Amino acid sequence: MYVNVRQFSKVYEKVLAMSSSHSSCQLAIFVSCLNIDALCATKMLSRLLKSQLVQLQIVPVFGYSDLLEHYSKLDENINTVFLIGCGGMIDLESFFEVDASEDETFKDNETTGSSNEFESVPNGDGSGKKKSTQNQEPKRFVYVLDTHRPWNLDNIFGSTMVTCFDDNTIDDELQDEKKAYYRLLELDEEMGSDDEDSDDDDDDDDELKDNKDIEDDDDDDEEGESNPSKRRIDQDYLQKQKRKKQKKEFHILQNQIQKYYTQGGKISNSLSVQVYSLVSALGETNLSFLWLTILGATSLDFLYPEVYQKLYPLLADEAKRLSTSETNSVSNVKTPDTLKITIERDYHLYLLRFSTLYDSFLFSNYVNAKLTLWHENGKRKLHKMFARMGISLIEAQKNWLYMNNDIKKELGNIFQRNLDAYGLDDIVKNGFIRTSGYRGSISANEFLEGINALLEVNLKSGLTDVLGNDAFGGQYSQDQNSILVGDERPINEVLKERSRKWVSNFWQSWDALDDKQMRKLNKGIEFAQILQKSVFETGVAVLEKRLIKNLRIYRLCVLQDVPDLALYKNPITLLRLGNWLLDCCSESSDDKSLLPLVLAAFDPTTDTYLCTGMAPKYPRGLALQKKEPLLNNFTVAFQLIANETGAKVRIDNFETSIIEIRKEDLSPFLERLTLSGLI
Repeated sequence: MYVNVRQFSKVYEKVLAMSSSHSSCQLAIFVSCLNIDALCATKMLSRLLKSQLVQLQIVPVFGYSDLLEHYSKLDENINTVFLIGCGGMIDLESFFEVDASEDETFKDNETTGSSNEFESVPNGDGSGKKKSTQNQEPKRFVYVLDTHRPWNLDNIFGSTMVTCFDDNTIDDELQDEKKAYYRLLELDEEMGSDDEDSDDDDDDDDELKDNKDIEDDDDDDEEGESNPSKRRIDQDYLQKQKRKKQKKEFHILQNQIQKYYTQGGKISNSLSVQVYSLVSALGETNLSFLWLTILGATSLDFLYPEVYQKLYPLLADEAKRLSTSETNSVSNVKTPDTLKITIERDYHLYLLRFSTLYDSFLFSNYVNAKLTLWHENGKRKLHKMFARMGISLIEAQKNWLYMNNDIKKELGNIFQRNLDAYGLDDIVKNGFIRTSGYRGSISANEFLEGINALLEVNLKSGLTDVLGNDAFGGQYSQDQNSILVGDERPINEVLKERSRKWVSNFWQSWDALDDKQMRKLNKGIEFAQILQKSVFETGVAVLEKRLIKNLRIYRLCVLQDVPDLALYKNPITLLRLGNWLLDCCSESSDDKSLLPLVLAAFDPTTDTYLCTGMAPKYPRGLALQKKEPLLNNFTVAFQLIANETGAKVRIDNFETSIIEIRKEDLSPFLERLTLSGLI
């Protein structure tokens, strides 16, 4: 079942009615713990529910096995479950093992780390077959807020237990799939009722034809007399013909559904924007909710700039509306708690207000890709550019706080006059700036960098946990494997500990979203600067060593002997590096082809590779003109190739284009992927 944006408020009222008990918690929210958009959406939804005194339980989960394990342990009083950032691509009733024929909401589950149990098609074959529960009233309702596509059709068309929050696209884009899905259910029931009486069609047809010939001969001797045997044979023959037509139609519809599931994955919208639609419908909008929405939507700009560009005008209009409303309702006197969101001139530079002008240029993905700063010629070009702008290198290397005020005020005009010659005409943009009382101003992009780093690095253990004791001194340990080789713990124990750390990172990021937690945010920004520098150094090593191989249908980069290899055990950090490399490839002067990227990083702790498949990226200027993001075909290809090759693969991430694969299986897996033509 699904609801569109206009029906969100009705669902919310139903949830309130079911969660009204003050004696026990009846609502649980499962949230993807490595997804900033899901983090912000959950923060908003929890604030909204707590304002109505609703008790709730928030459970951050890393992947499918985590989700299944925690769901199976839910208290029986839980009658409402939200899934945020996950669940939309799998058949949830089958996944949670809900049996409509029993008087139980769910059975006992055994969790595994196996990859091949999590299919992106109903029943694993795309048939659309599903046990009908239309007349069953479930004891537990599951609400899905997930912008991963494609939808699982069983969730939106075949379940009364599951309700998906639609962004007004299902009715417009999935009408053909909806008709095919319901027709498949009808054919399945019709054909199922005939299975007991049916034998092999071809043999039956031959037998019927022979009998028909005999009866035709008898007809010559029995003219004018009724022949019951002939009528029976004719009816059987027609029934067989009907069954053959049904099977043919069934296979055609089955292929149509399968084509839908194998079209490739994408992100269609922002979770935070969807929750804000609910907030708006309830009349609860304020600047605090809007800021969380802006953060969630802006987080998509790194990998899905086309999606963000669609949402930006809506967010800008809402910021102007609320700012005007706030100005009219209160005095303009600034207080320590004053919150203000403005749309101001911003730049595609890295942490400008927390760094030096020189470093913000050097570590900007946009500038690095345009000027090839990883090469010595690129750095010389950067120095000439500063000279052209009239900014000395000494001034450019001062912290932003101590930089010449006249230069800071005129920086936008200086850029517009001088940077077109270097292809940096898009470096100036409009951005959202938040001012919090006397605590200063910060842009949405800068805030996000801090939050993102807190998801990657634990505040207690810091980067020394993976990079050694010199991580904060600017000198990184070159032998990253040495601190891990001696770890002889079972792999499952290592993976569980890693997941626990990521859950802990989720909560520190959760705290940093609060207005009064600037200390944690500032620490996150410090981590972000170190991480980006590490990504830059790793990226330079990759390009200098020519580790990117241009294969027939994708680019391949395998990380083994590169700086700070241990960092890339975290999927977010691996995607950070992959995004850096894709930007460089998309802007390359000698290769404009849009090829996807497979990036694999070796993890000696588990003797596996963490592997991600990333959709190709347009150059930044061209991406802003595109309306739809490029599809990520690895979401399907990885699963199919793993099944074909029998490779030991662990797909336990809500991003199904991220997998873990055994060291010895990587080469045959990639070879089969190259020859498959699936990308």
